[in-house]
Amino acid sequence: MRHLSILEGSKGGVLAVIKEQLPQILILVVEDEDKVNRLYGQALEQSGFSVHQVRTGEEAIEVALHQTFDVAVIDLRLPGKLDGLTTLRVLKILMPELKGIVITGYGNRGVLIEALKLGVDGWLEKPVTVNDLVEAVKEAVSSESRGIHHQQELQALSSSDKSALLKLFLQMLMATTVSNVGILWVVDNLSGVVFPQIVVGEQVSIIPSVPYKSSDEWLTELRTKLSERIASSCLIVPIKWQRETLGAVGLCRYRLHNLFYSQSDLNYLERFAEWLAPILLSWLYPMEILTNLTTILETMAGLLHSKIDPTEKNHPRRLRLIAQKLGKALNLSLHRLFLLELAATLHDVGKLYLPSHIVSKPDKLTDEERELIRKHPLYSEQLLQNSGLPENIALWVRWHHERYDGNGYPDQRSFDEIPLEAQIIAVAETLDTLLSERPYKPPLSFDEAIEIIRQERGKQFSPTVIDALEKITDELMQALRTDVPKSEGFITSSE
Repeated sequence: MRHLSILEGSKGGVLAVIKEQLPQILILVVEDEDKVNRLYGQALEQSGFSVHQVRTGEEAIEVALHQTFDVAVIDLRLPGKLDGLTTLRVLKILMPELKGIVITGYGNRGVLIEALKLGVDGWLEKPVTVNDLVEAVKEAVSSESRGIHHQQELQALSSSDKSALLKLFLQMLMATTVSNVGILWVVDNLSGVVFPQIVVGEQVSIIPSVPYKSSDEWLTELRTKLSERIASSCLIVPIKWQRETLGAVGLCRYRLHNLFYSQSDLNYLERFAEWLAPILLSWLYPMEILTNLTTILETMAGLLHSKIDPTEKNHPRRLRLIAQKLGKALNLSLHRLFLLELAATLHDVGKLYLPSHIVSKPDKLTDEERELIRKHPLYSEQLLQNSGLPENIALWVRWHHERYDGNGYPDQRSFDEIPLEAQIIAVAETLDTLLSERPYKPPLSFDEAIEIIRQERGKQFSPTVIDALEKITDELMQALRTDVPKSEGFITSSE
């Protein structure tokens, strides 16, 4: 068995570092043989790594759109339409910091050269022992401390990078469906038009645009116009992020009049549309813009809160900080993390509709006043629905006062009916409220607040979110101590 390590260095000198990192190291195993896949997974988990296992390149790309991994272990020969090298190439674009280890059952110098060009960190030839695999993974992760590199990935994926990634996806799609035209349409919310943003392949003149309508009429019109102009076999499916329509992706067999698409081609295109959605979302709402927008909105929300209740001036900033920490602990994708931060910042803007003397009332609320206060999530949702931001942000805000046991408001949702982001905001808001001084209560210590929240696990709050909170209490306490202005104070313990 031949083991070529691309990394150099003493194993003994890094074992202590590896041991500290192992609980945070996420490994993606791509292997189609179930028995071998299980064997690899068990060996890596027994060595302290967290492992996610898939069988095909398509599955690997799909999971990588929602999860950041540190190392990918990939068999070069995979079933489906994507081989190991193509899969690794796409994964490297999605995760620039990813370490790649490839496994092959045949010696091929050309394949090895291509793998080296991709920057693989290990090369294993079958039969592979579990010890060889674990050692290769340890060497790959020992080259540098993992840390949390969300911001590095944001910087790495510039607007041009995302455009190139979208083109690459279209090219892959065309190659695997015998198509010579690939088209990406985007919904322009300002003009209300669905227009062609990227066209790959044959130079087809006058790719159509259509007016966007909330129903699927625009999709029918787009299909009709494209068929009329190209007079060839074409497929078009919408691209959606949850309930938000971002655009559409289409394929054509231009001038290939005797070659028609099958139902399996349509199914494959629909799956590709799901993969494209988060990338297109980040392209339409660039991360740099989202970062600045979040900061601006955070400041504005703070000013608005201070007019209603001076003690809540810094509430949006602290809530965003807590939600961000929880989102990272729950391994949210970059796209979901940014949308979560926006939702956390704007979760209470509906209070602007409420009388300030009720919001800041130091005494017990009357039944009528309490019912009025409970309407603020609905008011927040109404404001955000017209903001041009993705629709799911408004829904998370609407449901951030729902309870895990179904006794919350306004819709009495429970368990998984409440989106994870809304569950995160619920915990974050309660924690900040407990820690802060309000007209109706003094602040609690961090230890006291955590204990109160802990007791509501499975009742008011999602066990998943509480478990994530338990893992980051020390980190969160330090972050809040640094963030909270001295004038507000911060009590770390009840002693």
